[in-house]
Amino acid sequence: MHKISIKLFVSIISALVSRNSLTVLTYHRVGESYNQLCMDEKLFEQQLVWLKRYFNPISLTEGLALQAQGKLPKRSIAISIDDGYSDSYTKIFPLLQKHELVATFFISTSGIQQGYLWDELVSSAIMQLPASDETLVYLAVNYPVATYSQRIECVKKIAKIIKYQSNDERNHLIEQLLNKTGKPQLKHQFLSEQQIFALSEAGMEIGAHTVNHPILTCEQDQTVQSEMMLSKQYLEKITNKPVNFLAYPNGKYQVDFNDNHQRIAKECGFTAAFSTDWGCISPKNNNLFSLSRFTPWDVTEFKFNLRLALNFNEKYTRLIGK
Repeated sequence: MHKISIKLFVSIISALVSRNSLTVLTYHRVGESYNQLCMDEKLFEQQLVWLKRYFNPISLTEGLALQAQGKLPKRSIAISIDDGYSDSYTKIFPLLQKHELVATFFISTSGIQQGYLWDELVSSAIMQLPASDETLVYLAVNYPVATYSQRIECVKKIAKIIKYQSNDERNHLIEQLLNKTGKPQLKHQFLSEQQIFALSEAGMEIGAHTVNHPILTCEQDQTVQSEMMLSKQYLEKITNKPVNFLAYPNGKYQVDFNDNHQRIAKECGFTAAFSTDWGCISPKNNNLFSLSRFTPWDVTEFKFNLRLALNFNEKYTRLIGK
């Protein structure tokens, strides 16, 4: 479809469903990775071009402030990046600067010293098994690992088991896995303190994503509070700026976090907290501690912009599915 036609179509759709509403996009990694949430670098840049062409990119802070005043421009979107891997600085940041865009980077702070998060350790342990290995026996289950696709499937299944455990049990299960696979070769692939400071100084916003990226519903309240507060304090020490926003790990309401965790986030001094549940932030949503976001995976210009335009009203999102 011609660019002018797409722009007209997006304008009509968003005018029908959007009024003082903000869509927050969720990205994770860009480039090459075992992580299934990793996006191709060319596609990421193309999406940035589309966002500037058809929508109104804005910072998260400015977007929420203008919405509270009833002055948010139509088709406003904000960009967020979760986790804090080094491609946030080496790939995402240069592209944002190239296209004169800003984003909020939600960072899990354990990776700063460790060099990676727990899921990267699990996936690398499995993917780096000797080529001659055809089966991995873990927790009394046989997983075929003879081919690349089988290893990817094995990563998904084992990571899902480990994910929904407390931090202590998660570490125990990972230790059991490494006893089977051996410790993988892992280079430091996370943001450094210097890179986080540079992002902040360049106008990017820094948000907290807890320390160890736990599933909050698997933890005691004391641990949840510590995870939130320590990540906030660490990032504020790095940037010398307040860290106002939190992104819940994994981020599904009533699965990964609940009303109690929203209360804790507020007590920790955050001004807003974000889920990964699809939808937009509308004036009707007066709960700032369970704000929706949207994950953009479409590779065609028309479908990407159609889905994003429809997302400005949550009831329309289901029309084109996920």
